[in-house]
Amino acid sequence: MIHATNLFHLPATLLFAIAFSAPAAGSSYKWSDSDGIIHYGDRVPPEHSSKERRVLNEQGITVKIYDASKTPEQIAEEQRLAKLKEEEEHQKRIQTMYDHTLLATFASEQDMVATRDGKISAIEGIIRLSRSRVENIKSRLHSMTLEAAELERSGRPFPVKLHRLIRETRKQILENERYILSKQQEQEAIRQQFEADIQRFRKLKSEAGVAAKK
Repeated sequence: MIHATNLFHLPATLLFAIAFSAPAAGSSYKWSDSDGIIHYGDRVPPEHSSKERRVLNEQGITVKIYDASKTPEQIAEEQRLAKLKEEEEHQKRIQTMYDHTLLATFASEQDMVATRDGKISAIEGIIRLSRSRVENIKSRLHSMTLEAAELERSGRPFPVKLHRLIRETRKQILENERYILSKQQEQEAIRQQFEADIQRFRKLKSEAGVAAKK
């Protein structure tokens, strides 16, 4: 028997084992060892304190269960699953907010189509202006190229300024063509987003209609 005055001199791990191994008065423990053999006693040996153990009353009925200590792998898996659940709940909250915004913004699918077409049309106007600018730049480049060719045929020196202008003009054409491509990609992104939104809007309205009939 361990005297109370000697508890301060015991290792912390042994104190933990004693705390979870000593049953209440009139009760006993039931546990199994590493071989699966079931044991009964008034206390669980320290080497088995990490396993599942049950507290039995005087009638042998289980009144409390201490779960087995979890392995590092089990703890890691629980943390992984908890993180997945948290992310799923976060995505659900985002979707709920998006749905509310969708329903508050548009009254019908026709409104959505009109908004989509208006945005695409506005970008199309920018693309047309950019293409016109590219054509003007190409025209200037063509004139400079002809001038350079004439200088080369006549054997006259090729001005450094003309060479620089040709290089910069070609760069302008490339930048404007890239800009046009980016605006076309923006149009396609709008089409895809509105297609998804229209499908979602249709589903939400259908679900609301079904709920209203119940």
